[in-house]
Parts: sequence; C-alpha cells; structure tokens
Amino acid sequence: MAWLWPSIGIVAAAVAFGLIAESVAESRDSAKFPPPGQMVDIGGGRRLHILCRGLAQGPTVIIEQGAGSPAMLWGPIAAKIAPFARICTYDRAGYEWSDPAPRTRSLQDRVTDLHTLLAGAEIPGPYVLVAHSFGGPIARLYAAAYPDQVAAMVLVDTPEEAVIFRPSYIAYASKIALFARALEVAARLGLVRLGLTFWRTLPDSFTAAEFATLKSHLARPAFFRAMADDPAALARVPPAMQHPGGFGTLGDKPLVVLAHGIPFPGPAAVLEEGWADGQERLAHLSTSGELVHATHSNHMIQSDQPELVVEAIRKVVEKVTKTKV
Repeated sequence: MAWLWPSIGIVAAAVAFGLIAESVAESRDSAKFPPPGQMVDIGGGRRLHILCRGLAQGPTVIIEQGAGSPAMLWGPIAAKIAPFARICTYDRAGYEWSDPAPRTRSLQDRVTDLHTLLAGAEIPGPYVLVAHSFGGPIARLYAAAYPDQVAAMVLVDTPEEAVIFRPSYIAYASKIALFARALEVAARLGLVRLGLTFWRTLPDSFTAAEFATLKSHLARPAFFRAMADDPAALARVPPAMQHPGGFGTLGDKPLVVLAHGIPFPGPAAVLEEGWADGQERLAHLSTSGELVHATHSNHMIQSDQPELVVEAIRKVVEKVTKTKV
C-alpha cells in the first residue's frame, strides 16, 4: 500500500493543475475574444449576447439554434440573409458569450429570456422566428405567448410533440444530457480544451479567427452545462402540452417546415420513428404552412443545404412584407 498515498497525491495535483489551467485559459479567452454583438442585461445578474446584421426594412429574423449548437454556426446563413432582411442570432444562457443560468430551467424560462432580451436590445417586432431542432418548441411557445410579435416562422427539422414525448425520445434526450454533464466535468479539468487542439479543419465559410473563437467557447464548462439542460427541459413540459398542437398553432401566418431526407444515424436512429408524420403535422400548424423535404440533408439542413433555409426565410419575409403593404 506504499504506492497509494503518492498516487492520490499525483491525481490530486493533476486535478488542481487542470482546474487552474482551465480558469486561466477562460480568463485569457475573455480578453482575446470579446463579444461581437450587444450584451443585454436581462435581470437577475445575467446578460445575454445578441448579434444583428442587415439594415433592410421589414420584419427582423431571429434565429433560435438547436441544443448544443452555437449561434456562431449560423453566421454563414446570416450573411446571406442580411442583404434582404435584418437578422439576429443570440446565445441562450450559458452558450458562447451569454452568462450561464441556474440548472433545471423550463422551456418557458427560455422564452422569457428571449422576450426580455429583444425588449432590452430595442429590437421591435414583429419577428420571423427561424428555429432548428430543439429551438422549435421554444419558437412555438414564444409565438403562443406573444402572438402579436411573431409574423412568420421557419422550422428547420424541429421535433413535433408526438415525437418529443415518446418514451424512446425522452430516453435518448436523457442520455445526451448525461453525456453533456460528463463533458462538463472534463471541461472543468481542461481536458476538452486539450482535445480541441487536435481539431484543425476549418468549418465551411469560417475564418481562422472565427474558428479559434468557436473552439474557445466549445471548451468551456458553461457550454456543456447549458447543453445538458436543454434536453432535460423537455421532461419538465406540463402533461397538458404533450400532445400534437400542445405548443400552439399559428393561424394563417406564413410557415415553412424543412424536413431532413437522410435518416438519423447510429443511436440517433431512434428519433426517426414518427418524425416524418410529425413534420406533416407541423406544416399544418398554419393554413399557410408549407413542407419542404431536404432530400440531401441530415438533421443539420442549415449546413447540408443552406440554400433551402435561405430561400425559406426569403419566402416568408416577402409574404409578411407584401401583407403589410
């Protein structure tokens, strides 16, 4: 047993070194990668980051990203939208530049954050809400809570109630949350940051500086903490809302639903059950709804076929603009 205490000492020293190194790296990154947009006080000692582009007249496009998907990844799409519409991406609590929030938050908490952010940033409605994946329920609840502020919607491969609340979907989401919590621990020790040094291939349309910024955010424990709480929030939805249409409908507002054509791979294949039928029901949330199949895309349509997302946004913006005239 003579080896036991020295071994414990070595492990403790390694943990302490990792914690200190991660703290120093995060402080360095805060100075090196300042927020490109506006930091808005939403109360409770928290601020959220929002970045807007474009000066075109008409409704402002608001992007609601999926779980574990940094808003930065929507930069290439935003650049294509900015010439014909004002477009804003924002970071939910804990993502990128936004301050973290307590755990165990509901979808409605996220809706309240967004509403407070848009008011604080003085971005007037009505909005075109564009949501991907997990962002879909948030966007729909926002439209239900503030119908006068939502002019149209684009849903990019978002899950529908009958899919979300299947036991198999909830079980899959729970595994994702557990995995994210494990990565949060690894990130606190600097292990994720170390692993990211081996990622050297720039994402499409990213500059070297943007890539460095993205990796700095993906290394932070707060990112994985937020990522873990996103799917966990689905289990906190009241039973009365866990049925088709439970998140509300859209009347006759312009709506485009984009659905993937390449099935979910590997363990995620469990999500495929009922997905296509759910997309059909989503398209019928509005009497002006339209379903578009992204035949060459997996779940990340905005990366695989970005032109479909841009065209969908253009279509609903034009419809809203014509209606106002």
